[in-house]
Amino acid sequence: MRALLIVMTLSSSLVGSAALPGTPQSDKGSIVVVSQTARTTNAGAAANFTGQVQVEQLFGAKDASRVTGGIVTFQPGARSAWHTHPVGQILIVTAGSGLVQQWGSPAQTMKTGDVVWIPAGVKHWHGASPSSPVTHIAIQEMADGKVVDWLEPVIDSQYLSLPAISNLPPANPPAHEVSGVIMPSKSDVEHVSPALEAYTESKLHGEVWKRDGLSARDRSVITVAALIARNQTVEMPNYFKLALDNGVKPAELSEIIFHLAYYCGWPNAMAAVIVAKEIFHARGIKPDQLPAASPTLLPIEPVAEEKRAARVAQDVGPVSQGLVDYTGSLLFHDLWLRPALAPRDRSLVTVGALIAAGQSAQISFHLNKAMDNGLTRAQVSEVLTHLAFYVGWPNVMSAVPVVKTVLDARP
Repeated sequence: MRALLIVMTLSSSLVGSAALPGTPQSDKGSIVVVSQTARTTNAGAAANFTGQVQVEQLFGAKDASRVTGGIVTFQPGARSAWHTHPVGQILIVTAGSGLVQQWGSPAQTMKTGDVVWIPAGVKHWHGASPSSPVTHIAIQEMADGKVVDWLEPVIDSQYLSLPAISNLPPANPPAHEVSGVIMPSKSDVEHVSPALEAYTESKLHGEVWKRDGLSARDRSVITVAALIARNQTVEMPNYFKLALDNGVKPAELSEIIFHLAYYCGWPNAMAAVIVAKEIFHARGIKPDQLPAASPTLLPIEPVAEEKRAARVAQDVGPVSQGLVDYTGSLLFHDLWLRPALAPRDRSLVTVGALIAAGQSAQISFHLNKAMDNGLTRAQVSEVLTHLAFYVGWPNVMSAVPVVKTVLDARP
């Protein structure tokens, strides 16, 4: 009888009082709990995968057990090479939708909740669809010291010509959930506001993001700042990912979130943490890649700091000395002197957040500081244009008179 790939829907029948197959049954030894931070995540080897793939090792064969397991995340269009397993494999799809194909058979779709059984020795591949990422747990047994035999890659002409792919709407991935946030798909927007979808593609993505005056990285920085300032979690997953793709380093995204805790409030920063955590996990970003809590600080500019401190003491001291103290010790010392963001980027984040939050009274000081830190007039102008689409025309128009006053007063 010919071996077949079987895709099943995950159901309660898989959970019961009996031990799972392959679980060692012994009264010897101790239970071991391995935390998520102790596990390793690596990019899939280029020889075995096409596209962006992250592999997290869950457990290896131990003692008498031959079972190994891991979590594999494929970004859209990514897939494994053709391969076989000597004792078969089980895939449990935990997020997204993708494809699995046996040699000589049509590709099958797999989606969140599905379980895929791959018999021993069956040549196959699996991965994402062109429009959707997919994450699955992979469980397999070792035989003669190996769990897989890698074969030739799945080339683009094979992948893109599959009927299962041609039947998918590549531009209309379904709405999906990240950290409890439901993100609308293009199809969702079309069904509610065709004009919004059309202008999103033609004007916002097709024109604004391609304008001269700001790099794609700078646009990502101010967009992320605006979303956090306004606590707009629905758009955060897409734009956090885009920021990383546009050259914002994980350490910089982490620092932007921390910086904005002071300028937009701790709750807004905590909401951003929930979204960023899942993205960091999917991309294999570990805590040791992020800024330390207490780094060596940048040198302070004594003259400028003395003037700032005197002004705050005069204006704020009679009302709240505690605010004066924390403004000096925390905001402009512990925060602004942290090295994880360049001073220009920290200023760009601050100005973007202030405009987004409608805090025009604070813009003058921070815009001057931003320009002292290297932001140009042309870049200031483009920041306003860009932010109109993300924080609304009224907020940007309210900032324009303050910005004009600052620009007019500078040489």
